[in-house]
Amino acid sequence: MLGFLAKLFGKVNRKVNIAMCGLDNAGKTSILSFLKKGEFCETIATMGVNHENFKLGKLSMSVMDLGGQEVFRHFWPAYIERADILVFVVDSSDITRLPLAKDIFHKAINNYCNPDIPILVLATKQDLPNVCSLAYIIHLFQLTGLFDRTIHVQKASSITGLGIYEAFQWIHGQVIESKKRRVSKNIPQMVFPKPV
Repeated sequence: MLGFLAKLFGKVNRKVNIAMCGLDNAGKTSILSFLKKGEFCETIATMGVNHENFKLGKLSMSVMDLGGQEVFRHFWPAYIERADILVFVVDSSDITRLPLAKDIFHKAINNYCNPDIPILVLATKQDLPNVCSLAYIIHLFQLTGLFDRTIHVQKASSITGLGIYEAFQWIHGQVIESKKRRVSKNIPQMVFPKPV
């Protein structure tokens, strides 16, 4: 996967700071591990902040994997405020904690997040049975009401690799768009999956 992404990101010469957050056990570190190694590896919960650097072609990515336990969330503002892209990871199999994830998401984007930065919502663990749909997450998180933000919602699995390529392809597109925004103001857009 890294080889293909290196070709994709080779078109852009830039460093991008990415803040990756979400509740504990959402799958943040597993997504990064899959991206780095190209396969699933068992990981342990992030205690505080896990910093990963990726060099993909001409694009350098500095990813801050922010611990999701309540005791570590006070670290979030410092990293989210200076991020170029926010990735919010949601465990789509943990239906009982989805309302809490929604509250934490809105707190993050309303209090810490620059309104101009793109937001990627990753609905993880889609390889498991009985996970909630993207449509449900979009509805619960009230994403259609965030019309002034650039948001993309993506299914993902660190077991099968589902959606990880597409997620970073979208990030690549946002990096290209950010270069255009330096010249002319870009109109934010909502990006949702096509109905099945």
